[in-house]
Amino acid sequence: MSGHLTPQHYACLYSWFAGLFARELDDQHLAQLQSPDVALWLEHMATHPSLQDAVLASRNSIAALNLRPDARLELAADFAGLFLMSPRQAALPYASCYQQDNARFNQAACEEMQLLLLQAGLERDQAFREPEDHLAICLELLSHLSFAASENGPNAAACLVLRDKALNLLWSWLPAFTTHCVEHDPFGFYAAQSQLLLAIVALDSRD
Repeated sequence: MSGHLTPQHYACLYSWFAGLFARELDDQHLAQLQSPDVALWLEHMATHPSLQDAVLASRNSIAALNLRPDARLELAADFAGLFLMSPRQAALPYASCYQQDNARFNQAACEEMQLLLLQAGLERDQAFREPEDHLAICLELLSHLSFAASENGPNAAACLVLRDKALNLLWSWLPAFTTHCVEHDPFGFYAAQSQLLLAIVALDSRD
């Protein structure tokens, strides 16, 4: 099976990662992680040379969940420690935290995402009480635009332009976010998933 990723593949992957980084994982999501479907996705991606190492790390981190006495509660603690606490010992999932002025929440980053969402005809889910520069919102936008650009409709070209802008915006801070995940995630589950996401975005940027 070829490791080539189509626009539809990227759309599904970005949506899946958005859910992973949006909130703590519940029992259903944990079961999905260990399902044959996810194993098949990882097998498919592992055939691409640039994704092999990251896929292996992801597989190992998923397998290691079986060694944790209460994986859901412990992952919830990992999530809170990484994504909800002090930026000095965390990997806050906001573009604004990785701007050059070192502002924790930079309005410019939110405004840039607000504009992209507006141009894509999307609105932030009011039930998700996070600013627009949150990683999950960036990934949901990329998922939507990947699907829309692949449908060859009248707005496909415009969606492709917006997709490139959203991808470039994400790439401007995702490497730093991933570095923080690796540094501050002692168990390594979220570190491994962030590394796989980074490898996928890097591949997408080259395709």
